[in-house]
Amino acid sequence: MKRLYILLELLKTYDLTYGEYAIFGSAPLVITGMIKDVNDLDVIIRPSAWNFDGDGEYRTNNIEFFDNWPGFDVDDLIDNHTFEFKGVLFVYPEKVIEYKRKLNRIKDQGLF
Repeated sequence: MKRLYILLELLKTYDLTYGEYAIFGSAPLVITGMIKDVNDLDVIIRPSAWNFDGDGEYRTNNIEFFDNWPGFDVDDLIDNHTFEFKGVLFVYPEKVIEYKRKLNRIKDQGLF
């Protein structure tokens, strides 16, 4: 969980408005103890809150920002499927698991 805390501090440097974004991906699984730590953060942002160029993605080495998430409505996820941890909204693990099951990636098999 150490890396997650470091990445959350880095996320604060982007000065995003609370309620306009949430953490998706593996980070919610770390918070609930399902996995030990993360490599990066996947952040969903309301399309109206950040002007993305091109394909709705902005990637750094440590944080990936998206104004969409395959199979989900970003506004609905942020409004109805999040919990707060350390002042940041995280998507409920159930939604993350739903997504990871659909992907059926080798790296995620055995987690659920």
